[in-house]
Amino acid sequence: MSTQVVLARGVDVCTEYNVPLAVEDFVPVLLAGAAFWILAGAVRLRVPRAYSVALVGGLLVTLGGLCKALWKILVASNCWDYPVLENLLFPCLAFGFSAVAWASLSLAKGREVGPWPFVLFPLAAGLGAGWMSWSAGEYKNWPLLIAAAVAACVMAISLAVIAFRAGKKSVGYLFVIYTLGTNILPPLAAQPNQSLELQWAEQLTNSAVQLCFLLGALWLRDHLSDKADESSADEQSGVPA
Repeated sequence: MSTQVVLARGVDVCTEYNVPLAVEDFVPVLLAGAAFWILAGAVRLRVPRAYSVALVGGLLVTLGGLCKALWKILVASNCWDYPVLENLLFPCLAFGFSAVAWASLSLAKGREVGPWPFVLFPLAAGLGAGWMSWSAGEYKNWPLLIAAAVAACVMAISLAVIAFRAGKKSVGYLFVIYTLGTNILPPLAAQPNQSLELQWAEQLTNSAVQLCFLLGALWLRDHLSDKADESSADEQSGVPA
């Protein structure tokens, strides 16, 4: 892609990233992808009908992260700039997190909750972003960013409630850290002309935040699996010989 086109976006992305930084960007994506897969399995144990929604939502979030990481490494290695890869991030996050948020809230309540707010909110954000982009003549994603942040908060808080109710404060705090990280890091990462040191700090922090999510999801799956085993044992012991 020509330098003129790159500079027209306000930032020379060809010099913004280097290859090691771009490669590291895959780490939090893979950690989050593993966490979503494990979380979907936990949802299946308690609210089976929400499993497919949780799984698809997690896949959407992971897909958005992979597209952004792929865009970054293409730019860093050969200055191949494909904005569609970068721009897929927030639509995937908004709709993916909304799906997982619905499944997580259903998990916390032990039953399926009404799905419509989790459908209409990201849809309204998408329509708003589309209208703003059309009016401005350039891509505007902040409505989708807000939808993704709200949904991620609902998801993480729902999971934290489960952990605190089980008396596992350490796990609850992992989800609290995740909530803070998902709200603080994206606006920081969106700032242009950052130093290389600041970018490394942000990405390593993001990796740590996603590791917290993965550890919390692992505990949650084991916790719900143990409860399912206990419930099955109680039912068996209650059956007359």
